[in-house]
Amino acid sequence: MNTTLKKLLVILPVMILSLFYFRVLYHENYSGASFRRVTGLILSILLLFAWIIFVTARRKQDNLLQVTVQASFFIYVFAVLQLTGYFILFTEVSSHGWWDKMNQRIETHDRVNLEPFKTIDIYQTWGKQILGNFIMLLPLGIYLPLIYKGLRKAYNFFVVLLICFFVSVGIELLQLATSYRSADIDDVILNTFGGGAGFLIYQLFKVIVTAKTRVDQ
Repeated sequence: MNTTLKKLLVILPVMILSLFYFRVLYHENYSGASFRRVTGLILSILLLFAWIIFVTARRKQDNLLQVTVQASFFIYVFAVLQLTGYFILFTEVSSHGWWDKMNQRIETHDRVNLEPFKTIDIYQTWGKQILGNFIMLLPLGIYLPLIYKGLRKAYNFFVVLLICFFVSVGIELLQLATSYRSADIDDVILNTFGGGAGFLIYQLFKVIVTAKTRVDQ
């Protein structure tokens, strides 16, 4: 299998998935919409595709496993962006007075929580809200060491945790900029620990595989 074909196999699954999604999204929310709204949607799509192509072009795909891991990673990223409102961000920003609306949300605490553990205390148990935020970045904690060799050692736990923290903060800022989503410091806490749990799962799996390999030898 040549290099070009491997890179195409990495990109095509998320491209096909996103085209189906955007077709439905356009007909449901953007049919007859203003030029500014449609332009915002197109810009968000182009930025995502440009990033996917850039990363794929720079990374090696030595075998089918690497192709599968990278392809599934992009599908995961697309799913997270879709769930967190990325594809309405530029539409929101292009609307009049979005900055003032965002500041007003912060001042009035309209779906904005900056008090740690407030939301967690409200839900108390591991319900859908708590579990969903914990699971959100759990796969990222697994993907990071799978894709980046430098993060595979156990001592990189806090590095992965920090990456997950910044990713989560980015997600919450994204949701703060949109008027349809909540921004919550507790989501950052749960996302970050979920990513850390994913890294521990990777380390456990690595130990099991290594032990099994030694026994087989």
